[in-house]
Amino acid sequence: MLHDPQPALGGFSGETFAGQWFRERAFVRLYLRDPSRAVVDLGVRRRLTGSVPQARLLAAEPRPVDGLPPHLVTAAVPGVRGDLLLERGPRCRRRPRSAGRLARLVTVLRETRVDGAGPFVDGALAVGEWPAPLSTLSAWARHLEPDLAAAGLGPRSAPGLLAALDAASVRLQHAPSGPPSLVHGDLNPKNLVVDPDTGRLRAVLDWEHAHGGRRLEDVGNLLRAVDQGLHLAEQAPLPRGATSRADVVRSWEALRHGLVDGLHEGLLVGGTGRAPGSEDWLRQAADADLFALLEPGRPPGSRARRAGARGPGPRLAAAPGRRARPRARRRLRRPRGGWPDRVAWRVRTSCAAHAPRPRLPVRIGAPTT
Repeated sequence: MLHDPQPALGGFSGETFAGQWFRERAFVRLYLRDPSRAVVDLGVRRRLTGSVPQARLLAAEPRPVDGLPPHLVTAAVPGVRGDLLLERGPRCRRRPRSAGRLARLVTVLRETRVDGAGPFVDGALAVGEWPAPLSTLSAWARHLEPDLAAAGLGPRSAPGLLAALDAASVRLQHAPSGPPSLVHGDLNPKNLVVDPDTGRLRAVLDWEHAHGGRRLEDVGNLLRAVDQGLHLAEQAPLPRGATSRADVVRSWEALRHGLVDGLHEGLLVGGTGRAPGSEDWLRQAADADLFALLEPGRPPGSRARRAGARGPGPRLAAAPGRRARPRARRRLRRPRGGWPDRVAWRVRTSCAAHAPRPRLPVRIGAPTT
């Protein structure tokens, strides 16, 4: 089937492998933990054909056959992962183009209507219901409370966290959500393949967490990834091949400003001609993303899966949905830095009583100094 298979770089499910499919480079995704998801992923691919760039499908077997699990084989896409390109500090002229393309991608997904908010249950993208712990952000936080405490986010180490999450949950319940649309569930630069010369978007990867939901879920996920990239660019050691720290920081800053402006303009598409204030929709996006951000507090193998909720799985498969890997558990024990600090900072910036950090302005318009 796949010759010389190796675990795919950057993958965290443990079910994706790279190798040679006849004479071309390819990737195979095995559906071991959730076999029924293969049919859903094929349905998502069909629904987005022609509107969103995807990796070319070489072979598909959505059901177990002769002892083999369901699997999809896709061709390797020429280009560079978006996060790696940003770390190298691309030239200024490419940054607005990349930000505009990401904003248009979010707009396309927002215009892809589905029957409701919930996990997809079949190839026709029929929508089911979330399990009880995922009905609201407050319920999800209470469900994860023991694991959050073990990760250093308990009542003593992070006082006020649950109250802030309850406030965000109330805001989400009262915020206008608009008609439900298709949500990627893990939209960030790591899942985007970009042409390093032109900045053109070559493919969007990792649709295994797609579901029906709020249009701002992907926005929050994407902006969080950009914010974290900027934070690391300011403090972490420079990656190999980077030009300079200042250039890398400018790359992330320009991407964020262009992305915020493009997303704000995208809110006008197909609407009434009026867009909400920048602070309103940015806060709603951050609130919706808290589902995904809280999920690493769950020990691997013990989490409820947002997209499908079919029992233990490697990660929360929806706009909720973060990584579950042994190394992540070791990082959760660190008292400073890492995931717990990112949770606390994200919750603070999504609350009305706290403004976003000055170096990450939320105003619409040209970047400020």
